[in-house]
Amino acid sequence: MPLSPLSDTALPRRRSRRGGPLALALLCLLALFATACGGSDDEAGSDGGSGDGDDTTTEEGWSYTDSFGETVTLDAQPETIVAETTVAGGLWELGVVADGTFGLLYSPDGSPDPSVGLANPDDFTSLGEVYGEINLEQLASIGPDLIITPSFEEGTYWGIDDAMIDQVRQIAPIVAVNVANRPLDEVLAEVDELAVALGADTESAQVVEAREAFQTSSEGLTAAAESNPDLTVLAASGTPEQFYVAVPEDYSDLSYFKDLGVGLITPDTDDPFWQTLSWEEVGLYPADVIMGDARGGTPEQIIETMPTNAKALPAVEAGQLISWQIPLALGYGYSAQVMDDLAASIAEAQAGLS
Repeated sequence: MPLSPLSDTALPRRRSRRGGPLALALLCLLALFATACGGSDDEAGSDGGSGDGDDTTTEEGWSYTDSFGETVTLDAQPETIVAETTVAGGLWELGVVADGTFGLLYSPDGSPDPSVGLANPDDFTSLGEVYGEINLEQLASIGPDLIITPSFEEGTYWGIDDAMIDQVRQIAPIVAVNVANRPLDEVLAEVDELAVALGADTESAQVVEAREAFQTSSEGLTAAAESNPDLTVLAASGTPEQFYVAVPEDYSDLSYFKDLGVGLITPDTDDPFWQTLSWEEVGLYPADVIMGDARGGTPEQIIETMPTNAKALPAVEAGQLISWQIPLALGYGYSAQVMDDLAASIAEAQAGLS
């Protein structure tokens, strides 16, 4: 195997809503790394707690209530923002440029990493590109008014290691955007509302065009799925030791794609996010198309690392292993591009392989 096995501390975790802690986001069909985050923001008052981005800016100050009902209050509207790259990419599309980011900005080949979506990485100051690690001294020197990060569960912060949470919150309050167990359009709408709270004009021609592109691409994905109704699709990830099948309903993008008609397979498990299998069980859910965790590289790079029995899967042999961008940059325009690519793959794929 070309990669060393991941240590326990390198596995993202989530406290199960159905039981004990489980892996939250693994690494793609044999090739990647990621870590977990945790912690909770201090609640500084309340402003409705609607969970959909309520905010108030008055002479007395500024407040914002995130999707978990946690409220941050400040003396004035935030001017200096730090964000995890997937959120930074979404805000960038809406006209809010983060002053600092944590998370990947560049891929190993030097190109912009998909995590940042359509944004120009040169527009940002990186505070760390290794998952979970933030240069605290550099963060403090920026002096952010607000830190924004995705979350897969209330009280956790994607991109911030558990051990760093308290130190980060001493520098600035954290707002979380819930990206689990809700469809993608709801998540993007919340990022939109957050941008408004930060002073952006989200009714500009550019933003309206991006929203329209998202809607058009959503309709295009539905049309592609309807044109190939018997096609089965499996979203998966892996480490050298284990194979993981994603639970579509737990991921905002996959659940949205499934709502649009994509034939995503739901594994038979009560565990959140993933069913954990051995590589000997890789054929448990026959599928015509496999969406492989793109953090492991291109489909060709993923295939190179797969065991022999996995390479013999009908979808792999037919060249129907495609990229699954996880985590997804939270922008309308980037999400539209992702759906366009998926629609093309679905329309062209051969059904009945499984």
